[in-house]
Amino acid sequence: MNEEDLLRRATEERDNIVSRYARGREEGAPIDPWEDPGFEIYHATDRYGFIHDNRLPQKADPHELRLRQVEMEREKKWLKMLKAWGQMSTTEKLRRRIYKGIPNSLRGQAWSQLLNIKTVKEAQEGKYEEMRQLAWRWSPEIRQIDLDVNRTYRDHIMFRERYGLKQQALFNVLGAYSVYNLDIGYCQGMSQIAALLLMYLNEEDAFWALSVLVADKRYTMHGFFIPGFPKLLRYQEHHDKIMNRFLPKLKKHLDKHGVDTGIYTLKWFFQCFLDRVSHLLH
Repeated sequence: MNEEDLLRRATEERDNIVSRYARGREEGAPIDPWEDPGFEIYHATDRYGFIHDNRLPQKADPHELRLRQVEMEREKKWLKMLKAWGQMSTTEKLRRRIYKGIPNSLRGQAWSQLLNIKTVKEAQEGKYEEMRQLAWRWSPEIRQIDLDVNRTYRDHIMFRERYGLKQQALFNVLGAYSVYNLDIGYCQGMSQIAALLLMYLNEEDAFWALSVLVADKRYTMHGFFIPGFPKLLRYQEHHDKIMNRFLPKLKKHLDKHGVDTGIYTLKWFFQCFLDRVSHLLH
């Protein structure tokens, strides 16, 4: 197979993938039954939208009621802050309240303000749609993006359905960003971050939120995803120093059994610990 044949084959594959997302779940769309995870009578959805199997032992949290009351009190405080954002946006009080946790119901509003999405979007009006169309036609990352969309948060109600609305949005955001930031293109760790943003923001806002997180000097996630992953390597080196200083016996044990830092920290830092901490706790 010569180069021309390979290019033609890649183009056909990209066009086929794009057409599936464009059709979504409309009647007659080619969706294999095995692509949709089952949702059975013994499944339950928590307040964040994640699906759990009730046949497994569940630990009741005796503090759940108190936690909900605390969240309701925080909502009142956050609503006041959001209304007076110009005065609150750089205060120490805001910083403390962020560390305590942004109420789930207000995360979209708070993130939009913290990332200054409205201003960024207005400064590049029409750019997202342009990038999305460009990605559908030319992005070389479409195949990998499709593979990752199909395995991102499939235990969440928003992403459970293959080619559903949020899968379509995730595909569009990642595709558009792959041609918007050519220094990075697409890197696998980005799918979890973009999907989490889409749980609280609309499609275009999630795109600009991802862009700010990667490129803005306050967050500088750029170094995690560019070739060579320089920031990832610095974080892993710092992690080793902390382990040697505070947990030397554990570090020695891990080294003895060949458990390299890169084995277990890769997705920690790539994905900001998304979908990782809970696995360690169980």
